[in-house]
Amino acid sequence: MIRIRHIFSTMGSFIMIPLSVCVISGCRHKDIIDDIGQAGLPLVNVEYDWAPTESFRPDGLANLFYSTHESSQSYWRSDFRPSGGSLRLPADQYNVIAFNNDTENIVFSDIDNFDKFTLSTSEIDISSIPDDQLPFPSQKIYHQPDRIWAALLNNIDIKDSSNFQTIKISPRRITREYHIEMTGIENLESALRYYALISDLSPAFKMSSLTQSGKAASFGNFMQPIDDTAISTTITNFGSNKDSHQQRLAIYMWLTDGARKVYMYDVTDQIREAPDSMNLVIRVKGPSLPQITPGEGGSAGGGGLDVGVDNWDFIDIEL
Repeated sequence: MIRIRHIFSTMGSFIMIPLSVCVISGCRHKDIIDDIGQAGLPLVNVEYDWAPTESFRPDGLANLFYSTHESSQSYWRSDFRPSGGSLRLPADQYNVIAFNNDTENIVFSDIDNFDKFTLSTSEIDISSIPDDQLPFPSQKIYHQPDRIWAALLNNIDIKDSSNFQTIKISPRRITREYHIEMTGIENLESALRYYALISDLSPAFKMSSLTQSGKAASFGNFMQPIDDTAISTTITNFGSNKDSHQQRLAIYMWLTDGARKVYMYDVTDQIREAPDSMNLVIRVKGPSLPQITPGEGGSAGGGGLDVGVDNWDFIDIEL
């Protein structure tokens, strides 16, 4: 039987348990409030060491304590505010995984197994779209993840004594933000809406090593105008897939006359050579769109990524 034990300390703890954790893992919560006050259980203080450059912090963090001596399908959990907190748990040696507990779009897989625990998001259904209508037909498209902060500690000894012990956890943001800018667009008023899609990203993150995981995938987001000649967006993701050799940017444009175009760019160098891999900027030069008279042609309305409605005109552009 899987033993998933939650520790709710009365000393500064912050109880925020995402419902998705329980639903996906099939867990059964066991609140051991009575055990918290029992003599003999070591008292542990958890301190968070935040990066000095981190301007934004999550609402709270979950801390999973996996015993290195027991089955990997057993862990204790505590939830604290970003300022930290205190708890009691049995003396043992633990591997500790911490992550923010205020997410909405994250899929938790194998949370009961330290070696297999991964974070990911759900796929976007493109099963009805023919491969020749997709810029990256061999890759699945995933929803963007929430911002994720995480930390990993290995072989932490909690000693069997009444002495107060302190462990320091250093959460760091593991999700990356790619800021996309297309500038120099002529006749931007001829386009109704725009969508950016980046290839060869990782669809998941392995928590026991804090590394990217899974087959190459694509992530995207709708773009917004900056001015009369430029559009931009931000795509949150888990970083480049470790097996990828080339990363491409596809920008969809729905024109006012019903035409649909996809502009393709090789952005491999911009991603690899970015000075800040966690917050990088990808800049591409926009096309010269046809000047369309208002009311001319059909309509490209709608709110979804309906790439399969009509044929798309794929255009490769050199940077």
